[in-house]
Amino acid sequence: MEIRKIRSGETGSIWRLFHDTVHRINQADYSESQLAVWAPDEYDEPRWVSRFIRTRPLVAMDGKFLLGFAELDEDGRIDLFYVHHARQGEGIGRALMQRLKAEAASHGLSRLYCEASITAQPFFEAMSFVALEQRELERRGRRVPVILMEYRA
Repeated sequence: MEIRKIRSGETGSIWRLFHDTVHRINQADYSESQLAVWAPDEYDEPRWVSRFIRTRPLVAMDGKFLLGFAELDEDGRIDLFYVHHARQGEGIGRALMQRLKAEAASHGLSRLYCEASITAQPFFEAMSFVALEQRELERRGRRVPVILMEYRA
């Protein structure tokens, strides 16, 4: 497995992994209407390309197969963190998190935080994040519950 920064032309595969993982993994904790506003079926390529130019996410690759990806903002916020729905439990998320933590440390960040899904909360806790509070995000007129979580180095 290789972990590196996104390359040109990979945006569509990242969006597909995001969409499919949300709809297949998070369905245990969220309603169909919540999933639909969280990860809509329409791929807005200009929006995603613009986002990834700004955030430059890390991707985990097995040859040409995308295993997962993660974004780290300059202030330590992890916005998107996803592992392919068929490859969860294989250590891919752990490896991505180790790289995020190393990247954060190299930028002098001692705090990472995220608004994790209910489904992802156990993973983040296993990565030494602490749950601070439950929140609701507004997405296209629907409320989606998340957990504000924090890691301190």
